[in-house]
Amino acid sequence: MGRFLATNVSLILRGFPRHYCVGQASKTNLSQLRKRTGVPLKNCRAALQKCHNNLEEAEKWLKEQAQKEGWARADKLQSRPMSQGLLGLIQSRTGATMIEVNCETDFVTRNEKFQYLVYRLTLACHNNLEKDASKKVLQHEAVNTLPSENKMLSDIVAQEVGTIGENMRLRRAVFLPDSNGHILSSYVHNSDKKVAINGCHLGRFGTILSVGKTSGTENEDSLKELTKDRGVTRSMASVFSTRKQKKPNFHLSTQFINKSLKFGHRNFCTSSLKYNQKLTHIDRNGKAKMVDVGNKEETVRTAVACATIFLGDKAFSLVEANKSKKGDVLIVAQLAGIMAAKRTSELIPLCHNIGLSKVSVDLSLQKDTKSVYIECMSKTVGKTGVEMEAITGASMSAIAVYDMCKAVDKEMVISNIRLLSKKGGKSGDYMFVLK
Repeated sequence: MGRFLATNVSLILRGFPRHYCVGQASKTNLSQLRKRTGVPLKNCRAALQKCHNNLEEAEKWLKEQAQKEGWARADKLQSRPMSQGLLGLIQSRTGATMIEVNCETDFVTRNEKFQYLVYRLTLACHNNLEKDASKKVLQHEAVNTLPSENKMLSDIVAQEVGTIGENMRLRRAVFLPDSNGHILSSYVHNSDKKVAINGCHLGRFGTILSVGKTSGTENEDSLKELTKDRGVTRSMASVFSTRKQKKPNFHLSTQFINKSLKFGHRNFCTSSLKYNQKLTHIDRNGKAKMVDVGNKEETVRTAVACATIFLGDKAFSLVEANKSKKGDVLIVAQLAGIMAAKRTSELIPLCHNIGLSKVSVDLSLQKDTKSVYIECMSKTVGKTGVEMEAITGASMSAIAVYDMCKAVDKEMVISNIRLLSKKGGKSGDYMFVLK
């Protein structure tokens, strides 16, 4: 009898709908909240339980928490370098607005959440800047104080930092009005596929070009075509980077073509060539050459370079547990980096063949970004530096990680390959400094 009662009670409890139980989150609301916010199911379930299955209140609570956590995480991550990002560009009847949003990795730039964030920020800047007909350029502090959705743009960025989990910032914005007698054209270049959200074009670098007639009676269609061509040409001549410059990182120029067209353009690029510096591997005739280091003194030279490969959840869990079918991923990658550093001169045509006294490769797992961070140190006593050996070692180590894990995930991304420091030689010491 006791067994019969216990069985029936169990069946009754098992058949009782979960959404009628106090403190439980219904599957329907849980699924909808997950789609709306994109936050993990664990957080969605906690929000629904806290708000008694009220979907609207749970979504509001999650956004508030994301913003609070975002500010805290933004403060924690603010020292981490941001070498990647996207431009957002919107053009309307009033003018064109272009902004730059930075992030840490190329992996995040392909994230739909980050792309939608760039769209929201571009639209907000455009709505604010088009109210003033004058040309505007806003740097970091000014653009982040612009209002949108009853909050500042800095709050919107902080909220997404809490959601995405990577350092990000809205760096700057520019607005060029569409005035009478001028033709406005804009162009954004993408490194991979074209990305556009509701008329907002996203890419690596772009141009806003304004053309006005100063004399003559040029055809309007020909002017539009010329403006478009010039905008594309200027964009393709730009390089996207986030290295801070002493001068503004976009260019405003005025040019005359056939003494009849006046050009003004805004061009976002963050690196510039110093034409007074000469490339040592090019001779007077523009041909490649190997630098003669015979007259240099032998000194102790060291260099440290780094690279990062972003694995994704599945591949990272296998590497962390050392359960890859090919063997120990980190050990194999370490050996690959050391071997590559020793054979750098065979891989890079104009690199000197030098004797290395030491090569070390260190790999560490980064749980927060599901990535492997790699550092390679090379050392020699010689007449030329070992920067390329360090960079080659770090790069090949990352490639080896990819090879070991490609059966699990082919969307892994190798990024942030750079020289961290060098010592010795005539040019002196160098240390990478985040600016």
